[in-house]
Amino acid sequence: MTTPLPVSADSRCPARSPGAIAQHGAGDSRDAYAHLRREHPVYHDPELGLWVVSRHRDIDEVLRDRNGSFTPAHSYDPIQPTDPEAARIYTAVHDVPVAASTDPPVHTRYRAALTAVWPTSTGQLAPWQTTVEKRALDMAHALAARPGRTGELTADYARPLTARIMSEIIGVAPADEQCVIDGSSAMADLLWSFQPPAAQQRCSQAVVDLWNLCTDLVARRRDRPQDDLTSAWIAYRDEQGVALTDVEIASTLMEVLTTNAETLALLITTALQHVLAGDGYQRLASHPGEAPAAVEETLRLDPPLIGWLRTTTRPVTLADTPLPQGARLLLLMHSAAHDEAHAVAAPRAFDHLRTDAPPTLNFGAGIHYCPGAQYTRLVAQHALTALTRVLPSLALTTAAPGPRPVNLILRRTVHLHAHW
Repeated sequence: MTTPLPVSADSRCPARSPGAIAQHGAGDSRDAYAHLRREHPVYHDPELGLWVVSRHRDIDEVLRDRNGSFTPAHSYDPIQPTDPEAARIYTAVHDVPVAASTDPPVHTRYRAALTAVWPTSTGQLAPWQTTVEKRALDMAHALAARPGRTGELTADYARPLTARIMSEIIGVAPADEQCVIDGSSAMADLLWSFQPPAAQQRCSQAVVDLWNLCTDLVARRRDRPQDDLTSAWIAYRDEQGVALTDVEIASTLMEVLTTNAETLALLITTALQHVLAGDGYQRLASHPGEAPAAVEETLRLDPPLIGWLRTTTRPVTLADTPLPQGARLLLLMHSAAHDEAHAVAAPRAFDHLRTDAPPTLNFGAGIHYCPGAQYTRLVAQHALTALTRVLPSLALTTAAPGPRPVNLILRRTVHLHAHW
């Protein structure tokens, strides 16, 4: 079992134990979060070099950034000291901008291109409904056909499903889907966890392999356009008639692919963990229309995105705490979801029928609000309903999955073994 973070007010307090907050995604940190919100809503961790922010209203203020006081520019800078050889390998990707790590006017350009092609509303997603539903059912049937009637729901279902759907929409060949999965997982390990040098080198190479896949795909589609999003971004022109560069298109592809192959897969796995732990799975089998509520409850109780990063652009005061220019902030998104200000009844219980769910910050806020929020919800909902249709007897093999890996930003994959 994973030991929860200490929460007493003495030297074991996370705010008084440098580096301790790095463990916040590996176990149950809700007591620690509550302590921080109450006693240390903003504090500096000298070991990590981060200012840690735990209250919903303060995190919301940073994300909305109405005064230009915070920048996402360093969100994709590694947290850990980087091995020199890993840094050399990663050089090809390190300075490539993406929408989530840029400020206006660069962000405005990326965002306009992204939303011009990517469906951001339920109505715009309607043409994708059939594809998403069919791929979810196909993957559920593939899981059901496994020998021994056993499987691991992350590796055998959630990750290949999210990679399959997004790869098909983007235009990635089936043979390259494993590169998407490996590169996405490696990016999360390289940037936001703590790995030995050899592991950092492997992660760097996997990320570079994914980047090369994206650049090669852009080059191929320029020569031979097809009915996919890569070709659509190549054809896109802004209001002045200016096209995206190949690097801009490739970085957009990489951002979309990595987000879906990793974070969306985590959302699906976590939702399954919670509904299978009680009677929620059987209820969803009888009431598939409740799948959206189960996804929202997962985002509230146990979101995949547990942290995010910002950097101050000037001296600023947050929660009565003065921050210098260049301060790197760790925003505890998971803590924000459990803030007492939400006044949620029985906040530690998974109840997808609750009527008091607060708004989630899991998709960000302000100009960086995730344009893929509705797509994420759509895929997660179909992933749940497809399994309940194909495998109504699905059950967890063990009641308590093992501890999660340490990661500052993502509540990483557990091995969720199941049988049917």
